[in-house]
Amino acid sequence: MPQSSSSVSQSQPVSSAMCATISLVACILIAFYLWMRHRYSYLKRRGIAHEAPVPLFGNIWGWRITQHTSQMLQKLYVKYKDSGPFFGMYFFMKPVYVVTDMELLKQVFIKDFSNFDSRGLFYNEQDDPLSAHLFAIDGPRWHNLRPRLTPIFSGAKMKLMFPSVLRIARQLSSVVQERCAGHATPLEVTKLLACYTMDTIGTAIFGLECNSLRDPKAPFVQMGLNAMLKKRIDYLFCLFFPELSLKLHIKRTPADVEAFYMKLVKDTISHRAEQNIKRNDLVDIMVEMKQKYDRGDTAEGLTLNEIAAQMYVFIVAGFETTATAFVLALYELARHEDIQCQLREEIEEVIANYGENGELTYEAMHKMKYLEQVMSETLRMYPVASEHLRRVNAHFEVPNHPRHYIPAGSQLIIPVYSIHHDPAYYPEPEKFQPERFSDEAIQQRPTCAYLPFGQGPRICIGMRFGRMKLAVGLITLIRNFRFSLAPDTPQPMQFKNHSFLLHPKEFQLQLEPLG
Repeated sequence: MPQSSSSVSQSQPVSSAMCATISLVACILIAFYLWMRHRYSYLKRRGIAHEAPVPLFGNIWGWRITQHTSQMLQKLYVKYKDSGPFFGMYFFMKPVYVVTDMELLKQVFIKDFSNFDSRGLFYNEQDDPLSAHLFAIDGPRWHNLRPRLTPIFSGAKMKLMFPSVLRIARQLSSVVQERCAGHATPLEVTKLLACYTMDTIGTAIFGLECNSLRDPKAPFVQMGLNAMLKKRIDYLFCLFFPELSLKLHIKRTPADVEAFYMKLVKDTISHRAEQNIKRNDLVDIMVEMKQKYDRGDTAEGLTLNEIAAQMYVFIVAGFETTATAFVLALYELARHEDIQCQLREEIEEVIANYGENGELTYEAMHKMKYLEQVMSETLRMYPVASEHLRRVNAHFEVPNHPRHYIPAGSQLIIPVYSIHHDPAYYPEPEKFQPERFSDEAIQQRPTCAYLPFGQGPRICIGMRFGRMKLAVGLITLIRNFRFSLAPDTPQPMQFKNHSFLLHPKEFQLQLEPLG
């Protein structure tokens, strides 16, 4: 039956509207494709070596899923390290620069620090006050705060903290003795050493008795774990879309973690101030800064939120880094019995000569050269912070490389793991060789070939405390136990892909009590 003229006339506008919509969508898609292709041609147009990007994801497709970030960067480092002072990558559609040249690294960390003093990290002080800490802030705020916090980790303060750290190390040894029950026993060590680390932080820095070695579910430890394990939103999104993240009021600190630490800090500060308690620790300095702010000295004082942020980062940053380094040092000592024996001999000899009644002292700890080499080699093979980040403030022309420059606002990646495994600086880099850190060997390498704590004015503020926790823990355990591989200990070490830090999967070591 033939269609009426009215139905034909009605279908024509519908068809025209559909065609117009399809045409508009097609034009938008074509325009977006052309824009994206232009964005992804930026590094090529500048002659910067890089991998072909995956649309929308750039060069981060598969990161933290199939491999750890350090392993992905290692492949690119080997491929492009000789192509110039840096090679390029796309994080989503944003070009970033991976620095490989030692002289450029020295410029970034030391010589031209004022142009690279920012890490470019996301923080949201308004909605997430604990995120505005020393590690993340930059500019005048960082320059003002850093020197005021530096005295917390001076040599004199370390000596005052030493007895507390030694006491916790002895508690660790007692717990291990109980679990071994007098005979060789396979033990899962990662959680145990995490508890040791948290107890030392709580006691030495904050004057708190955490007792997590006896009670692993203690709130102080659980909240420290939650701060790292609960992912509110992916770190990469916040890092490369900071303005959008701020507009969306994104918080990266879990609500329960924020509530716990804000209350802890408020109660601790109030108690110390009201009772006039002095312990020569971090809290004393924070009480003083709070009192200055309350008196109207906003230049030298800090608000309660600012204090909470600094105390929070000292807990979280000092927790996983030291615990991981401790675990990996024991792992390598278990793999190398000769190195373990040599270290034990040095420990006993030094304590006999410089200790007190056969016990470790602060002075004796600093006499142990081979121990320092073992710790340094552990952090070379396994830099817990496997990459460092920097952002350039102003347009930067790379010295001695006329065609290379870094635009203002660009993000730099320093591939610490890759540098530490470069045969040019460390022959046979996969071998554990503490002798690499003899005085003579260190002098033969570039300054920036060793970066577990960074370099220059923004070097890790807690480096001394971290190394002391690690040293005291190692000395105490090596004196009392022999370590070897358990039947299921992985070789080589397996790491958690999703973590930005170099964090090993849980594993066991065989522990045998000595004497």
